[in-house]
Amino acid sequence: MQVTEVLTDLQYRDFKLADAMQLVSHLNAREIQRDTTISFPLNLKDAQWWISYVNDCAKRSNPTEHHFAIQVDGKLVGSVALINKVEHRAELGYWLAKDYWGQGMMTDAIGHMLEYGVEHMGIHRIFAPVLPHNKASSRVLEKNGFEAGGVLKDYFYKDGSYINALSYVYLSK
Repeated sequence: MQVTEVLTDLQYRDFKLADAMQLVSHLNAREIQRDTTISFPLNLKDAQWWISYVNDCAKRSNPTEHHFAIQVDGKLVGSVALINKVEHRAELGYWLAKDYWGQGMMTDAIGHMLEYGVEHMGIHRIFAPVLPHNKASSRVLEKNGFEAGGVLKDYFYKDGSYINALSYVYLSK
């Protein structure tokens, strides 16, 4: 399903193969590497494969994940997704290019994804793991009604070490 929606000055849309170079540039940025668990480094071939994969997932009759590109002024600046959907639950993932931090864009994007997940994917429970140092990520989740659920010991494997995650949960009304 192709979805495009304008919310404030943001556009949400499915990824396009033409996004691959911008995706590589953003995801290889030090700040994104520090605050996410995306595999690095990302090359153009990997980005093209990933875009094809997420678009194929979205076309399924009962998708287990859906990714939206966040676009501002025609440029890819981030992503928000629901992944690992099983029955009525899924996991939220997101990132935003550093130049757009602190402007409320990710708060809006997560709100958009929650609405989409509940209305179009039939999701009731949404889980979001957060790296403990990423206070901004915790704040955008809390602004969208997520509640802290505790610490997940050794949840992520990053840079050769196991690290904890903070658990956040959203329940639809």
